[in-house]
Amino acid sequence: MNSSASSLEPQFGAALAAYVAHPNESLLVRAYELGRAAMSAGLSIPDLVAMHARALHAILADGRGPESALPVVGIAAEFLAESLSSYEMTHRGYREAMVASRHLNETLEAEVKRIAHALHDEAGQLLVSVHLALAELEEDFPTSAGPRLQQLKGLLDEVEKQLRSLSHELRPTVLDDLGWLPAVRFLADTVSRRAHLPVEVHATETGRLSAAAETALYRAVQEALTNVVRHSRAARVRIEADREGGSLVCQVVDDGIGFAAAAPDGHAGLGLKGMRERLNAVGGQLQVISLPGDGTRIKLQVPVESYSLMITSWCARAYGPCSSAKAFRSSAKHPMARKPSAWCSTKTRTRRSWISACRSSMVWTRP
Repeated sequence: MNSSASSLEPQFGAALAAYVAHPNESLLVRAYELGRAAMSAGLSIPDLVAMHARALHAILADGRGPESALPVVGIAAEFLAESLSSYEMTHRGYREAMVASRHLNETLEAEVKRIAHALHDEAGQLLVSVHLALAELEEDFPTSAGPRLQQLKGLLDEVEKQLRSLSHELRPTVLDDLGWLPAVRFLADTVSRRAHLPVEVHATETGRLSAAAETALYRAVQEALTNVVRHSRAARVRIEADREGGSLVCQVVDDGIGFAAAAPDGHAGLGLKGMRERLNAVGGQLQVISLPGDGTRIKLQVPVESYSLMITSWCARAYGPCSSAKAFRSSAKHPMARKPSAWCSTKTRTRRSWISACRSSMVWTRP
């Protein structure tokens, strides 16, 4: 406990003793102020509760009996609740900020998706029109202009290729269609070819996540690879994905020059801050492990939400209800796993009833 936190204990004890003796509103305001001071000093809720317990023990040490001590404990609980209210307000503000951040990220992703589709579809259609116009003009030009026209067509093909590449990097369709792992593999291949840097992907966890978690994870890996290419001078990069409890942990490891990861947050790069904010918005975490000259390890952790249901739904789309039910029973400890007949009593189950069954199972598959 630091010095500022230690100086709070006598103040807290005196204020609690005064409130127990004469409960009034001004002392409750004092309790709130002491709670804010404790939070600013870095005390956790258990630390503050322990401080309250010591102060209450000192008050009750006068040898009063249980009957007289019980009202004192009730009055002291009011004081404690008021001192903890600053923590609750801070937590509520943080929660609201995370909801706002998640909504902002979803809005940005929707706009990025729209731009990516515009690049791929609308710009692609314009280039097709240019190709058709050139084909018509080619008949009117002399034969000597043929090589120049072919060169122009080659440039148009290169523009089309670049637009397609930009579209996929902005928002790869594979992320929506197949999930985070194929999207990360596609990203690793793209970065490897563009930067001439070997990027390996090893994953023991292949299940789908929620849409928000998959997007946050993909963007974080994308930013991590961008930082590697720009700053690390690495010769090799490795991406590892494993399941740890109720979370998916994805690590981006390079053998580059590293940096001082223990730098204060005020000096952290905007890229790392953006990654942390994206992951926090979906209940995830970011950890940076690095030393100068010793490479860097970026550890990304996201919760696995409705994991078994997503596997079930994917299997249903790919193989039909019967195969999906089998995968579902083998992938989750679920009440319905003990009742296979409820899922697949016949191979002629209709798609509508299967979707209904999936929807009804959501209440069990949420973590």
